[in-house]
Amino acid sequence: MKAIEKNEKAASRKEREIILILSLIFGDLINKLFLKFTSIDSFILTMIIGIGSMYCFQSGYYYFRNDIKKILKR
Repeated sequence: MKAIEKNEKAASRKEREIILILSLIFGDLINKLFLKFTSIDSFILTMIIGIGSMYCFQSGYYYFRNDIKKILKR
């Protein structure tokens, strides 16, 4: 968790906004995928899946931030 917090503090404002937008898109896509394969139509479950997938995307990005930057530099 310390690595995630450290990388999140080091991120610029523009980078945070981009990650927030990407996580919203990712959460929406995961939510649509879940609703497509199940017939559950619960608002609370939809919100939990959407917010959970957004959190996973953001945590994953900030945890692997340095590795992603190294790959993009190549």
